[in-house]
Amino acid sequence: MTDPDSFPVRVLARATVATDTVAFFLERPAGFEFEAGQFVSVQLAGFDVPEDGSDDGERMLSIASAPHDAQLMIAMRMRDTPFKRHLSACTLGADGASVLLSPAMGDFVLPADPSRPLVMLAGGIGITPFFSMLRHLQHEAACGKATPPVTLLYGNRTPDLAAWGDELARLCADLPSLRVVHVIAEQGEAAPHGDAITPATRSGLITAELIQQEVPDWQACSYYIVGPTAMVAAMQDCLDACGVPPEQVAIEFFAGY
Repeated sequence: MTDPDSFPVRVLARATVATDTVAFFLERPAGFEFEAGQFVSVQLAGFDVPEDGSDDGERMLSIASAPHDAQLMIAMRMRDTPFKRHLSACTLGADGASVLLSPAMGDFVLPADPSRPLVMLAGGIGITPFFSMLRHLQHEAACGKATPPVTLLYGNRTPDLAAWGDELARLCADLPSLRVVHVIAEQGEAAPHGDAITPATRSGLITAELIQQEVPDWQACSYYIVGPTAMVAAMQDCLDACGVPPEQVAIEFFAGY
C-alpha cells in the first residue's frame, strides 16, 4: 500500500561496490531528513507483479549514504528476483525510473554520547547502515566534533564480497579512532594487525574469542549488530559468552533479499 507521505524520486545512477553487490543513487527530495542507520521503504513504480504474487515490488532497505549527502544511496546483493531485475535494468538519470520512497524509519542510530566505544558487527550486505554511520562520523570529525572509538568487525565468505573495501580503508585514514577488521570465512593466511590506514584481516568467523582479541575493554563497549536472524542470534551468543549486558546491544534484522 502506498504511503501518502511517500516521496516520488528518480534513480540517478548505480555502481558495483563488491561482487554481486550494487549501490543505487536516488534523488534526495526537499525535506527528506534521516539519521545515519535508518531505513526506508522503496516501492518500484510501474512494477509488474508476478502472477503468483511472490514479489510486490517493495523492499525495506537501509540508507547507505550519510545525512549530509546530496543524494540518497541504497545497496543490495543482486539476486534473480523480479524486484532486483527491474531495478538493475531501469533507466537512469534525470529521466530515470521513478520509485516511491517512504520517510526514514527506525531507531538503529548512533548514540548521543560519543564517549563510550562502539563495536559494529556486520555480515555481508548488513554493512549498509554502518557505512552511513561511519561516513557521518567522518563528517562530524571533519567539523571538529567529538566521535567515539569504533571497531568494525565485518564478516564475509570471501574478500571480494566485502562492500566498499577501498572506502572503508579511507575512512580509517580519516578517523584515527576507527579500526576495521575483515573476517573472511574462506581464506588462507590472515593479516591480523593492519595499520592506521589498512584494515586488518582475520580468517574464519566472528566469535567470542575474536571479539575479545580485537576489542580493547570489550565489556565496556556498546554493540551494534546487523544481519539475518541466524547471524544476529550467533552474535548475541558471542556477546553473552563475553559477558556483555543485553542493554549494551542494539540489533537490526534484515530479511536477506
